[in-house]
Amino acid sequence: MSETIRALSRGLNVMKILSATGGASCQRIADELNLSRPTVHRILVTLIDEGLVVVDEDKIFRCAVASRSLQNGLTDKAWALWSAVSTLVELQKEVVWTCEIATFENYAMMLQDSMHHENPFKIEVREFDDRPRSMLTSAHGQAYLAFCPENEAEHILSHLETFGDRMHRKTQVNSYTRSRLRKIREQGYALEQRIDYPHVTVIAVPIRHENRVLGCVGIAWMTRAIKLQGALDQFLGALKRAQAEIEDNLKNELGDWHSNPWQHTAPCANEMPSRQQGRPNQAFRGRVIGTAAVPKTAKTGPSCHGMPD
Repeated sequence: MSETIRALSRGLNVMKILSATGGASCQRIADELNLSRPTVHRILVTLIDEGLVVVDEDKIFRCAVASRSLQNGLTDKAWALWSAVSTLVELQKEVVWTCEIATFENYAMMLQDSMHHENPFKIEVREFDDRPRSMLTSAHGQAYLAFCPENEAEHILSHLETFGDRMHRKTQVNSYTRSRLRKIREQGYALEQRIDYPHVTVIAVPIRHENRVLGCVGIAWMTRAIKLQGALDQFLGALKRAQAEIEDNLKNELGDWHSNPWQHTAPCANEMPSRQQGRPNQAFRGRVIGTAAVPKTAKTGPSCHGMPD
């Protein structure tokens, strides 16, 4: 099921009202939110289907017991993605090339949002899509492994040793893997240079919050267009500034959210910056991760693989 950020924000506002009042009718919620009754009814039906809301014979809607799980941190990853959107837009303007964010899911890095369609130097190849990225060869995957807690990294590497990297079967965990991750930690970023078509280079850094990695932000460009050292000189500073900005936003937003989750709602789509200057912002299509909806754009981002050891 696809949801927009606006719809998710409205759903959270409905939950906020139900939590504060102990129960409310559809019409009361509609009046409180200044929304039409049919719109609120669709939201309530969705929340009931997800087990977060119940309704009695008097048509009074209340929070279900399962809704308490919403207060236990499952929103951190969604907040990381929302916090990154405006920063990605500004980063795209500065560096021009594709800027993107990915998160760890099922032993791979899933592309969640990308500025590829705003990049005038689009890489028009079928491999440049939103398929999962390798943990061992992609810049996003290596950045995640290098900066996530050590016990988590060891668990992921153990899984990859046993079952292989499903996104790049030829690459194995070997004696150089951990030394490479140490080097990435020392230099503060991961680098991916694809040696086959399309010849793409990517640098990525982690987005951290309270000793966890919630995602990784990267910049991708055509290798033949800019030499590596020139690209690092041009892009790395901007990428580091974007990383710091997102992490600062997370510190402020998640602090407010966890202190009072129902009084702090997710940003609406129309509150986010437009991706195209002078045009109204288009609501993002979302993919559902666990129980948190997060932004996603289709057919974007390179499916890059780094050079195997």
